[in-house]
Amino acid sequence: MKKIIFPFFMIISLFGITKNDIYKLYNQKNYKLTCIKGTWLVKNYKTDDEYLSVVALSCLKIDMLNTAMRISKVMNNSAMGRENASYIASLYLIKKLLLQLIWDKIDISNLSLPKADHFLSVIFENIAHNNFSKVDNSYVVKHDNKRYVLSPLKPNKIKISIYKNNKLLSTHIYW
Repeated sequence: MKKIIFPFFMIISLFGITKNDIYKLYNQKNYKLTCIKGTWLVKNYKTDDEYLSVVALSCLKIDMLNTAMRISKVMNNSAMGRENASYIASLYLIKKLLLQLIWDKIDISNLSLPKADHFLSVIFENIAHNNFSKVDNSYVVKHDNKRYVLSPLKPNKIKISIYKNNKLLSTHIYW
């Protein structure tokens, strides 16, 4: 019975959600709900790059990079949409390259990608320029008073731990 009730309430909660509700959640910095609820409405606004950008960038903020990438594929109706789509695509590519670095031992030192203000980009740039240390199977990058530890996480995942003053700030898992 519980399995039927939960989806029923999820469907009911969908009704009444508007684009303005999504913008309100975004302005309140509620990125999780902006991403989740906004994704439900993407098909209704697939030519509205501003809306798609708000939802995709919110998904990016909560580490839902695959969802952000899916949304970004249709962000091509304005310069802003294309720019945000390129930003998301470059982070997605970096994630994939870091997965290959950890699991397939590829050499990324000859690769150059656009720099971004995201920790994935910071890690990639430092490893590509040989500014890292290796501890067991992990890569350790020090940048701007932070320490980033890129580690394998089975099966075929990576974990990024971010530290400042030896205190764990955040952990991110990608596949």
